[in-house]
Amino acid sequence: MSGGHHALRMLRTRLLYPLLRLRPKAALRAAFISALMIALFQLQPQTNALQQVQTRGTLVLTGISGPTTFTLGADGGRGLQFELARQFAAELGVRLDIHDAGDAASVLTDIHRNNADIAITGLATDDPRLKRLRTAKPYMAVSELLIQRMGTAAPSSFDALDAARIGVMTGSSEALRLKALTRWRPDLQVIEFDDKDPLALLEQLDARELDYIALNSSEYEARRTLFPATSVALTLQDSSELAWAFVKTRDQSLFQAAQDFMARKQADGTLDKLVAFYSQGNSFEAHTRNFQRDMARRLPHYQPLFEQSAKRHGIEWRLLAAIGYQESKWQPDAISPTGVQGLMMLTRDTAAHMGVADRTDPRQSIAGGARYFQQILKSLPDTVREPDRTWMALAAYNMGPAYVERARRRALAAGDDADRWLSVSDHLRQMGIEARRQGRSIPVGQALLYVQHVRHFHDALLMASAQESDGRMAAVNRRQRLVH
Repeated sequence: MSGGHHALRMLRTRLLYPLLRLRPKAALRAAFISALMIALFQLQPQTNALQQVQTRGTLVLTGISGPTTFTLGADGGRGLQFELARQFAAELGVRLDIHDAGDAASVLTDIHRNNADIAITGLATDDPRLKRLRTAKPYMAVSELLIQRMGTAAPSSFDALDAARIGVMTGSSEALRLKALTRWRPDLQVIEFDDKDPLALLEQLDARELDYIALNSSEYEARRTLFPATSVALTLQDSSELAWAFVKTRDQSLFQAAQDFMARKQADGTLDKLVAFYSQGNSFEAHTRNFQRDMARRLPHYQPLFEQSAKRHGIEWRLLAAIGYQESKWQPDAISPTGVQGLMMLTRDTAAHMGVADRTDPRQSIAGGARYFQQILKSLPDTVREPDRTWMALAAYNMGPAYVERARRRALAAGDDADRWLSVSDHLRQMGIEARRQGRSIPVGQALLYVQHVRHFHDALLMASAQESDGRMAAVNRRQRLVH
């Protein structure tokens, strides 16, 4: 007998037994009411997972915040997973609710307990811990890497390692692989770290307390700005994939909707564009070598000025500092061949309009740059939300607001979303192509790289601040565990 028939029989039994004790007329009336209740119970429609999300009006996502997933702030969120999930929620006609679970174990707990609809685990799709879950189409391919400090000869293979200390995050795919690789290698120590952030591993490697660490390529590339003295030693696994995870049940309605969504985003190029925008990128590589040095030597002189101006104009100070670094590498006497000058590299006209008398004065330059950036932000329509608002404002700061506004008008005329940076950046590229065909030049490529570089520097500053505020090293030393 099926579970449904058994439940119905139990319901009839519980309702009819008390009726036998009633007087005839009362029993007849009660029997009629009971039969009606049973019929209504049988006719009541059962909603599937997709309908439940739409009825609730909220799509709940659980994951681990970071530069490779999402970051949440007062103005909203940003990041590859934020962008994808936001678009999926918009297609479903619901609001997106993101929960930062803190670590992979908590993410798995959230999804198994039905506290979330979608899980971003950070685990490869072939990880044994995902066997009880259903994974959607992958959104990113990653490699499992062995990282070392520069200046050390890279091993020719894993078997060539000798008496090495290898750090890895507890429960990660890399940890499982290292356990298998070192099963018969007593000379290799695999040290697991319970800290949720890969920064802990990189710090230990940088301090020479570890010889190698194992990370996936996405996590490493996002953080290597802070550790320019590190490099890839070996590739442990070159065919891993990351994907959204769902509870494995017969009801696949929400899962199938996500599958269809990912397929569309892959077909129309949106997925590739988002991955490219939020990746490290080869063009950024040259900047990583000097950034940490400048952050230690130059930033302390100007950080109070960035904080003061940012607070006055309602801007996150690290974003303002990232703009300053991209403009001048935090050099107040910087000057370009075109005549822009100072730490924030203001033109003469912009400086005059912002009330800056001396562009080489760091205080005036930073204040003028903050005022100008705030002015651009305010000029954008209210329909442009974060993080698109910041990306468009950065492009306008670099190449002028007129170009960005023109690209928005073109997007609108083409039926594209003029409030999304991906659409606007596509039309900026097309404007650049058309200008070149006509023998003209507009700084489109420069502006697109500008936005990406500022985002990288901002992420690096956020990570650096996290290092300082957490007192991470002391906590890490207490949580490390030798497993082999």
